[in-house]
Amino acid sequence: MKLNISFPATGCQKLIEVDDERKLRTFYEKRMATEVAADALGEEWKQGVLTNGRVHLLLSKGH
Repeated sequence: MKLNISFPATGCQKLIEVDDERKLRTFYEKRMATEVAADALGEEWKQGVLTNGRVHLLLSKGH
């Protein structure tokens, strides 16, 4: 399944292809343009901070 992930405020778009059935369960029975937590897609989707300025992240010792 191909997923088009977009952020309309900045006009950014990313097209990804997901083949794992477990990762796609999050998107079943959802409508178009529904906001969905992307944590189920994997580690690379659990991170990130969107801001215009600099930030200081408070992480535990293992990170």
